[in-house]
Amino acid sequence: MTSSLDSLDPLANLNADSAKESLTLLNEYQKLQDRYTTLLTLNQLSIDCVELSEFFKQVHHAIATVMSANNFYIVLYEQTLSTLEIVYHIDEKDKMALGVYPMDDFKGSMTNYVIEQGKALLATPEVIAQLAQEKKIKSIGATGIDWLGVPLIHDGFVIGLMAVQSYSAATRYQEYERDLLEFAAQHIVTALTRLQDRERLQVAVNARTQELMAQIRDREKAELLQESLYRISELTNDSDLDIDTFYDMVHNIVGQLINAENFYIANYNQVDDELFFAYLLDHGCNSTEQDYQPRKLSNHFTELVLRSGETVLLDQQAMFALHQQGKTIKPDVNVVSWLGVPLVHSGEMLGAMVLQSYQQAICFTEQDAELLRFVSRHVASAMNRRKITYNERKAHELLEHQVKLRTADLEDEIKQRKAAEKKLQHAASHDILTGLPNRAVFIELLNKAIALNKRQPEFKFAVFFLDLDRFKIVNDNLGHQAGDLLLQKIARALVDVVRGNDTAARLGGDEFVILIENIESIAKTYEIADRITALLSSAFIIENQTIFIGTSIGVLFNDERYISADSMLRDADIAMYHAKNNGKGRFEVFDSSMHTKMKNALSLEADIREGIDNQEFIPYFQPIVQLVDGEIVGFEALARWQSDKRGFVLANDFIALAEETNLVMAIDLQILEKSCQQLKLWQQNSGSDQLYVSCNLYCNHFFSLHLPQDIKAIIDKTGVQPHQIRVELTERALLDNSDVVLNNMRLLNKMGVKILLDDFGTGYSSLSYLHRFPMDVIKIDRSFINSVHEKSNHQAIIKTIIDLAANLNMETVAEGIELESDAQLLRAMGCVYGQGYYYFKPLPAEEIASLFQ
Repeated sequence: MTSSLDSLDPLANLNADSAKESLTLLNEYQKLQDRYTTLLTLNQLSIDCVELSEFFKQVHHAIATVMSANNFYIVLYEQTLSTLEIVYHIDEKDKMALGVYPMDDFKGSMTNYVIEQGKALLATPEVIAQLAQEKKIKSIGATGIDWLGVPLIHDGFVIGLMAVQSYSAATRYQEYERDLLEFAAQHIVTALTRLQDRERLQVAVNARTQELMAQIRDREKAELLQESLYRISELTNDSDLDIDTFYDMVHNIVGQLINAENFYIANYNQVDDELFFAYLLDHGCNSTEQDYQPRKLSNHFTELVLRSGETVLLDQQAMFALHQQGKTIKPDVNVVSWLGVPLVHSGEMLGAMVLQSYQQAICFTEQDAELLRFVSRHVASAMNRRKITYNERKAHELLEHQVKLRTADLEDEIKQRKAAEKKLQHAASHDILTGLPNRAVFIELLNKAIALNKRQPEFKFAVFFLDLDRFKIVNDNLGHQAGDLLLQKIARALVDVVRGNDTAARLGGDEFVILIENIESIAKTYEIADRITALLSSAFIIENQTIFIGTSIGVLFNDERYISADSMLRDADIAMYHAKNNGKGRFEVFDSSMHTKMKNALSLEADIREGIDNQEFIPYFQPIVQLVDGEIVGFEALARWQSDKRGFVLANDFIALAEETNLVMAIDLQILEKSCQQLKLWQQNSGSDQLYVSCNLYCNHFFSLHLPQDIKAIIDKTGVQPHQIRVELTERALLDNSDVVLNNMRLLNKMGVKILLDDFGTGYSSLSYLHRFPMDVIKIDRSFINSVHEKSNHQAIIKTIIDLAANLNMETVAEGIELESDAQLLRAMGCVYGQGYYYFKPLPAEEIASLFQ
């Protein structure tokens, strides 16, 4: 049996070799068949496809029939511009928008590698790792298993790339797929070139076709222009033609040359310097009839043509630019394009001919302007001849009617005089801006109400005194014109909201008063006040901007003690003042205690003014220390008032009123100067110039253009160095007038004065402040410091502020340290400086001297 089996072994081997050879031949045949199939498909695509986008899609389909190509893309390479255009991209994981990208966006990618090498790349995980180690590629996009890319080469130059990718271990690419893809790439380039040449040829044919069509249109326009000029000349010779019909026919002739759907002719009278709209047809006009009445030359767009004597062609942007420069009125927002030409004959300005467009598709061009300018010369000539003929015919008619016209003039003059008298009477009793009754009329009505209440006690009435809460912000930011518009809208709103028998009046500025008569009940009066408060708290639209204004109202009911309107207005004003102090956007009813408070406030204000004149305000100094060792590095100067009348007054008792009256600015400068004088004495006594003094400045200082000069004067007067002065401001100063504030801060920094942001974290606390404004120190507000070791959320906030300041090269000072545990925690967080009662309370200058000893 053994020998028999041995004799069969060669035959077995022969059969195995034959099977293997057959399989190899079958594989080779299949490869040839795949190439043949792909070639036929691609050749047919170059014939069937009209657009490149469809061609790339069909290429993908052809490749997918002979190999796995779920993830497939084609890019075209432009060597001159160094760009890649993704023309086709299908991928299971990566999404890439079609379009042109800089080559640098693909730097380090396998796409870039193949284009630079000009050779196909079968990138298995091992190959990818090797190329990455050699720093020839880097990871871009989703990580896959195999990546296969072949260059698209035309005339020896790489013009693009075609690639497939596998994300699954079940799909692995072999050398066979690389050869097949290279084979397909050669034929794709041929087909692609053929399609691109076809597109370029089509573009050239289209361009030539358009050129020929333009030549035909130009010839037709020239013939039409000649015919139009002939028709205008005929119109001139027809003396019986009515002038309105003449203008209408001119419009019809111009409309055959240019889109003249919206058209007018304005005649100019040089003697009277007056404009008259002789003809107007406008399908989209939003202007009132008054806009097209005869007028003296003003700042309308027609006047641009008359004054310059030149053609004016404007788009919508140019029209609004002229308005913003103050050269013209605000244009109609619907006008898209505007074209006007002067009508000039023998050097005399006769008027203007104007076209307007309200459609985005219709924009007048320089060619239209040139055409209209050419036609305008003939129209002007025709108008002049008609004018001469018309004047001759009308001369004798004018003479006959001279008496009638004079009589009519006299009658008109009488009417105008009566109208003027009526206007004067109205102006004397009404506010010019809002049309509401003025103060004099309101005083008269209020006195009548007081007198009627004396005669008829059952007649009840009330006075509302209104002050707008944020009107100054509107004026400062949007301008006085916007403020005036807002006042007019508020006046109309007040008239609408009050009852018919009530009277709303304007006292002046942003103050209004309302007389509520025949009161049914106090509750009903409160309802009216609530309605007014709600109404003025809602949005107002001014010059396309939404504005919230709000109002504070003082309410005063009639009382037998009042004998004059002035005393009632005074007490209503006091009630309004309390409403504003209690939070604004509300109303308060007057009581006698308010009068007492107001008298006290007036007395305090007078004493503050006297105290400023007498130099009664003095600094108390709270030392600022290094947290690591408690060494004093500087002082915060705090305002105190040693009043001759009131004795020693703490800041809380006078600062609020000083800020309201803006007297705080004089107090701040007084404290700063005295602090610098004291610092100079300490330096002389101690021999050290390392100490500094830090002073709070009210926000209005930073809105003043004189702040740098004021501080420079104090430095020069006291002899301290600029770096020994620090000024503190709150976030409120950064909210308004930011350009002025920023300029002041830069000038102070340039001078050498350091700037501190006080109470950081309690206000808006925008990080943009820290980037935009040049600040040196952030002061962490005491509300975060108090018992910080017991509050984890405060610890997180403080740590964030400290790290942020460190990253921005700013110092941090913690305010209000009162416990040793808080001081230890702040040191651990990296806060360098601090102040508070744990170290020192604010002290007068004489007690500070002992600290140095």
